[in-house]
Amino acid sequence: MLKVLIIDDDPDMVSGTRLALEKRGHRVVAASSTLEGHSKVEEERPDPILLEIMIPSGTEGFHFVWRLRRHSDSLLREMPIVVVSAIHRTTELRLYPEETDRDYAPGEFLPVQAFLDKPVDLLALARTVERVLAGFGRHE
Repeated sequence: MLKVLIIDDDPDMVSGTRLALEKRGHRVVAASSTLEGHSKVEEERPDPILLEIMIPSGTEGFHFVWRLRRHSDSLLREMPIVVVSAIHRTTELRLYPEETDRDYAPGEFLPVQAFLDKPVDLLALARTVERVLAGFGRHE
């Protein structure tokens, strides 16, 4: 069983994601702000983090990623992050290369393991989480 931390201020997204992941046997912990998310990371030590960048409407998720990547604890510093955000739909910013991008590799834009655009298919989300964790040698 994986322990997944969702950091998102949209209760509907959290609820749907929780349902999809719990249906696959995973335990879900949620935080509605990046401040609460940092506390949950330290307390819960989740396997992956699912992170919205725009919390509540700004880009606090960026700061969360960079703060975690500078953490003194190497287990927390290297914790897998999957960004699940609507930022590509609502801004001109590009945080992760598209699959057809030949100039940049995943993680060279923002040091995360995967990026999914909202609205997201919840089955695809669960599969992405499991794929990312398999790459880290973490399994159910």
